[in-house]
Amino acid sequence: MMKESLKIMVYKSLRLDIVSGKLSGGTRITETGIADSLNVSRTPVREALQILSQEKFLIAIPKAGYIVDDLSDNDIQDLFTTRMEIEQIAVQKAIKNITVEELKSLDDNLEKTKAAIKAGDSFKITELDVAFHTMLYKAARSKSLFRICKNLSNLTIKYRHGLNLVPSLWDELLQHHIKIYQLLICKDIKNTMQAIDLHARQANSHLLDIMQKVRSDAFSIEDF
Repeated sequence: MMKESLKIMVYKSLRLDIVSGKLSGGTRITETGIADSLNVSRTPVREALQILSQEKFLIAIPKAGYIVDDLSDNDIQDLFTTRMEIEQIAVQKAIKNITVEELKSLDDNLEKTKAAIKAGDSFKITELDVAFHTMLYKAARSKSLFRICKNLSNLTIKYRHGLNLVPSLWDELLQHHIKIYQLLICKDIKNTMQAIDLHARQANSHLLDIMQKVRSDAFSIEDF
C-alpha cells in the first residue's frame, strides 16, 4: 500500500509539473534525477515514469531516460481538430445506438463531475472528461472507431489536464457535457453535432491561450 501511494504521489507531482509548464517540452529527465529531487527511491519513480510515457506525457529514450513531449501550436490545433472530426463521426453513430444504461452512466458522470468541481479536484475532472467521451465512443458500436477515438483522446490528455488547471473553465466543460447529454436523450442529431463542435472549438481556443501563457516568463495559474 505504501509503495502504491508513493508511486501515485510521484506520478501526480510530475504530471502537474508537465502540464503547468514547470517541466517544459524537450526537457530531459532521469530516474535518478527525479528520485533525488523528490527524496524517494528509484522504484516508484520508474513506475511513475512508465505511466507518464504510456499517457504520452514523456518520450522514452533507450538508456538515456525520458524527454518531455512537446508540440507546436499548429501540431496541437491539428491534433484537436482531427480528434473533433473523428469524434463527430462516432457521435453520429452513438445517437442511434446509445442505450438507456449508457445514458444513465453519462448522467452519473455529470454528477461526479459536479462533485469534483466542488472539491476543486482538477485531475479528477480530467479523468471524468475522458470517461464521458469514452462512453460516447463505445456507444457508436464500432471497434475501429473506438480504437481511433481512444488513441486520439490519449494523445490529448496532457493538454486537457492543462485546460483543467484553470478553475474558470470547469463550469463551461460541465455545461457543454450537460447539453450534449440532454440532446442525446432527445436523439437530436443536428444540435448534438453542433454542441460537440462548439465544445471542441472552445477547448481548442482556450488551450492555445493557455499554452501562450505557459510559455511566457510571467506564467502563473492565478493569471487565469
